[in-house]
Amino acid sequence: MGEANLPSFSIHGLQSCFKQLSEEEFQTFKDLLKKKTSELATCSFPWVEVDNANMEHLVYLLHEHCRGPLVWKTSMSIFEEMNLPALSQKAGDVMEKCSLTKIPEDSTQMMIDQGTSMKEKPEMAQAMEQDGATAAQTKDQGLGGNEWHYKNHVITNFAMKLDAHHNFKTLASDCPQMQVLFDAFAPDQRGSRPRTVVIHGVSGVGKSALARRILLHWAQGKLYPGMFSYVFFLHVRKIQSRRESSFMELISREWPDSPVPMMEILSQPERLLFVVDGFDDLDIALKDDDTHLCDNWTEKQPVSVLICSLLKKVLLPKSFLIITIRDVENVQAMVTSPRYLLVEGMSMERRTQLFLKHMKNEPQKIQVLHSVVDNHQLFDKCQVSIVWSLICQALQMQEALGKRLPLTCQVHTGLYVTFVTHQLTPRDALRRCLTSEEKAILKNLCRMAAEGVWSTKFLFYENDLSVHGLMESEISTLFHMNILLQGDHGEGCYMFPHLSLQEFCAALYYVLEGLESEWKPHPLFVDNIKTLMELKQISINVHLLQVKRFLFGLINKEVMRVLQDLLGCPILPVVKRVLLHWICLLGQRANTTTPPDFMDSFYCLFETQDKEFVHLALKSFQEVWLSINQRMDLLVSSYCLQCCQCLQKIQMNVREIFTENEVTEAWPMIPQGLQIKVLVNDLWENLCFVLSTHPHLRQLDLSGSILSEWAMKTLCIKLRQPTCKVQNLIFKGTQITLGLQYLWRTVVINNSIKYLNLEGTHLKDEDLEMMYEALRHPHCRLESLRLDHCGLTHTCCPVISQILVSPTRLKSLSLTGNKVTYQGTTPLFDALKVSHCTLQKLMLGDCGLTATGCQDLTSALSSNKKLTHLYLSANNLGSGGVNLLCQALKLFDCAVQKLILNECNLDAVGCGFLALALISNRHLTHLNLSMNPLGDDGMNLLCEVMTEPSCYLQDLELAKCHLTAICCKKLSCVITRSRNLRSLDLASNALGDSGMATLCEGLKQKMGSLRRLGLEACELTSGCCEVLSLALSCNQHLTSLNLMRNHFSPEGIVKLCPAFAHPNSRLQIIGLWKWQYPAQVRKMLEEVQLHKPHMVIGNEWYSFDEDDRYWWKN
Repeated sequence: MGEANLPSFSIHGLQSCFKQLSEEEFQTFKDLLKKKTSELATCSFPWVEVDNANMEHLVYLLHEHCRGPLVWKTSMSIFEEMNLPALSQKAGDVMEKCSLTKIPEDSTQMMIDQGTSMKEKPEMAQAMEQDGATAAQTKDQGLGGNEWHYKNHVITNFAMKLDAHHNFKTLASDCPQMQVLFDAFAPDQRGSRPRTVVIHGVSGVGKSALARRILLHWAQGKLYPGMFSYVFFLHVRKIQSRRESSFMELISREWPDSPVPMMEILSQPERLLFVVDGFDDLDIALKDDDTHLCDNWTEKQPVSVLICSLLKKVLLPKSFLIITIRDVENVQAMVTSPRYLLVEGMSMERRTQLFLKHMKNEPQKIQVLHSVVDNHQLFDKCQVSIVWSLICQALQMQEALGKRLPLTCQVHTGLYVTFVTHQLTPRDALRRCLTSEEKAILKNLCRMAAEGVWSTKFLFYENDLSVHGLMESEISTLFHMNILLQGDHGEGCYMFPHLSLQEFCAALYYVLEGLESEWKPHPLFVDNIKTLMELKQISINVHLLQVKRFLFGLINKEVMRVLQDLLGCPILPVVKRVLLHWICLLGQRANTTTPPDFMDSFYCLFETQDKEFVHLALKSFQEVWLSINQRMDLLVSSYCLQCCQCLQKIQMNVREIFTENEVTEAWPMIPQGLQIKVLVNDLWENLCFVLSTHPHLRQLDLSGSILSEWAMKTLCIKLRQPTCKVQNLIFKGTQITLGLQYLWRTVVINNSIKYLNLEGTHLKDEDLEMMYEALRHPHCRLESLRLDHCGLTHTCCPVISQILVSPTRLKSLSLTGNKVTYQGTTPLFDALKVSHCTLQKLMLGDCGLTATGCQDLTSALSSNKKLTHLYLSANNLGSGGVNLLCQALKLFDCAVQKLILNECNLDAVGCGFLALALISNRHLTHLNLSMNPLGDDGMNLLCEVMTEPSCYLQDLELAKCHLTAICCKKLSCVITRSRNLRSLDLASNALGDSGMATLCEGLKQKMGSLRRLGLEACELTSGCCEVLSLALSCNQHLTSLNLMRNHFSPEGIVKLCPAFAHPNSRLQIIGLWKWQYPAQVRKMLEEVQLHKPHMVIGNEWYSFDEDDRYWWKN
């Protein structure tokens, strides 16, 4: 880059020139600059950024994308055009200085490609000598005193702290993406400049050393010269010990002395860079909480709030940020348009070389290699040299004991147990068991590890050891190796060699604790967890997840035998009982559980390698949801699914695991003749076999999966087995186009399959022909077919019409989201007139229908006596179309029972036509008119009819229909007088407190049949809570009430709680987001639920689909 070739005083010189311009003159400069496109044509200049650039940003853009002489020549030319000769002369003087001090051309590669051209300086003294020279040069270049002073502090401080094993050259060679750092904040192809860079990689790979090197190279002028005035390093483990602080105080701690020029530092936030090291170690509970973010840098807050505010651009939104993190999933939802940089450790080739070199058993060598590579979590950890060493030592020990190594490599715990037990040196060498004093030391060490994991503390000081009754000398005597290493924060600071060792010791603590008679499990176990939210908070802590897996591994029978020999006493089964309870509880909450919870649980169970325990744990599971991203996921899923004897539904998201296998990178390292086929195909085949032989499995959902033709063929072959009882197949958004041919044959062969969902699958003409042949086959039993958003047009409809008039068993068809238009619906509606058409449900949402096509539909409905469910949402029918439709609905023998007309552009006139149809139709019981501009006039027309005994309507959905308090008087009469109305949803209408008060007059009456009332987002406040509470206390019919997204204060909810708990109230389902209220209010709501155990209070009101209300979605 051109910027790297100029001393930083070139940048400051141009800034100095710009500061002499008024705002109007600076805008003129930018306008004239944009006319210089021919002069700057060779620079790839980002013209889109010029208009919004301030002075500092424009200087940066010019130096970033153009060579120094061209920058000054262009600037001088513009100053002359603006008739500013003095400024032009000043620019010429600076340009002359630049030419005298210009860095030679051959140094460009050194600046840009640090990984290949920068010479190593092994001696720290030599490095510090150069750093001092750099600092002096920086001062000479005209920087402000504070900037020079701070950079000198950074150079002095960080050069000494950098690990000698992590010099910049080594890091660059290990991380091919290192060059991204130099252009990390450069605009992308669309001209967008990222303000956040996320550096990620496994623990111990060198992210922290890289973060420190960023500061050092910035201070030396080698990285981002001229872009940032100040760069601050915030080490999460260190700053989080303060618990509460202001952001100003955090910065002050990084300043070398007093006073701190805080106003100068924060006056230009766009010239600030913050490097946050160890983002994973933030207080987990606050990461997803947006309600307490802080935008005031002087306000004291928990450190986690300050860092999250910085990341989410609430605090200093114009500043730039670099964070280091192990797992990007923990931050993806929090950052806006970040740039990611992966820091890798040892390459796969290098890991493979070292592994083959250290494994001596030739017959098992390649099998073990496969087991290690397929266990992606284990193999990823081996990127870090210390973990690789630990794993290899453990394998060698187990090999010497004659263990089956391929199986050993599939679980972590056995390896860590082997390693740790062999590092312990009990005094009683003959018995090989620890004395009581040694067990106490081990337990205290493990307790410190456990408390550290819970509080995300990974650095321990002398006082931490003292609190746990530990002395470093005792620990050193007990272990062959240094189980605690000196940290990088000075003497008296300790850390485990790797986080995984601390996690293992934390898990071991619970086993050691279980040796005592009185055992109180930590909140890791669900016994002490009262809410799902607390359980979720545990699930997103990556350290606790690994502790949990180690815990399951520790109850393995072989592992327990080793531990019992070491401890010299039996291990009580209390841990096993608690873990079993945790898994069983997860199965009971399957419908509220996310994929990581299930997959994590399966990995935990796999770690035990105890089929009897796994069967017991999974016996109650009826539904699971799995995300398959790696080969090991296939193995683990197969192992556990075959133990779910009561399983009825499986949802799996299978990603791109069938592409060319990454392990092929390692094959050149394997001796000729020992190479064997990668097991991914076998693993997938085994999983498909488990699915096809499950006795109770009825639904297989592979939505969002990416399946190759081979994978789809394998799955379909297994689904054709006589043992397969699957009835519902769901491939929503699944990439299976090449495998559809196998699917249609499966539908014919397997008589159990009744439902097929291909939503989002692009269907070609040949696919439709195969579908036609399959559905008309006498052995096909398919009853429901969803072809939503499959790219169908009116040309496809003749084939579909032929299916409808053929002797099939098809009862439900969805073509939603296909632009078939009236040209396509004409043959479809003609097919409905045929007497042997078996269709009962038809979904034609968003199909491009208008009033023009409604005449054919009216004719079809007049003659068809089987179609009971009709979905026409998101079609512009208008009042004219509804008028035609109602001509059929008015007929006494019209069979339609449930009609969905969401977003069909209906108004009050259309309501008049519907009102006439409702008074004549005995069958129509469910009507959905949501998202139509009905208004109060339209609502009043419907209300007039609904109070009549001849109206049989039971369910009316009116969400977002432009209703106000004006129509509530008529609605109140409907609530009181209607004999049939069971459900009324008024969500997203501006009823307000006055409208609610009017409705309550109807709710208070003993007459009425209403069971379900939706009032979400109806602009209700606490002002209506008293009258609502009174109405609910009187009402003995209402069982379901939705109050979400209203403006109730805590005091308002307090008024409602007695009504919820009232003996006369029959409420069972209440839509209310409890977590938005203080703990005291949440406690009151929980007490209501304790008083009425069958009551549900939560945010999933719409998930209770009674009476098949949302049939068109299924």
